Amino acid sequence: MLHEIDGVGREFTRVSERPRIASETPVLACIAITSEGDPEAYAHRLRDALGAVFALAVDADFDEDELPVDGIPDWFLDAGRGAGPAGSTAEAARARYRERTGADPWEIQNWLFRFDPELEARGWEFWDLTRATDGSGRLHLWLDTWGEPMFSWEELRWLLYACGAETVADPVVVGSGSWAAEATV
Repeated sequence: MLHEIDGVGREFTRVSERPRIASETPVLACIAITSEGDPEAYAHRLRDALGAVFALAVDADFDEDELPVDGIPDWFLDAGRGAGPAGSTAEAARARYRERTGADPWEIQNWLFRFDPELEARGWEFWDLTRATDGSGRLHLWLDTWGEPMFSWEELRWLLYACGAETVADPVVVGSGSWAAEATV
């Protein structure tokens, strides 16, 4: 799926501002997340990393062999490198990702290149992050997948674990009314 620079710019804006609830809100995919700690802190980490990578995607030259990592949060770089003390969030993230997928976590450059607007590898656009209304503390990540129930999102799954997710459910496509009923975190 092609992501135009303007679309990536809108994703960048949605990282910090709740999208407007309107009749043209698309059908959305929802990913339920249980964080290992404070959901507010988790939301901050996720928004921080997404904001950094969307800013990079708008400005970077993806024809280069390596992309700059200056704006990418250190904790995310450490998770990708396997750095951090025993028992750290980075170590737990790597283990949970391996257990869930059977694959090694993403190397940072491979991960960053998935956000190349012209690559057509990323099958989603960030929409919002909300708290579930059932009082469970669970978070819901909302994505615009153009109504597709199956889409490429492994780079996102890795980010969700790296941020400190204990569990990451598979996406479910739902009407936008479900999203609109929840409060942004």
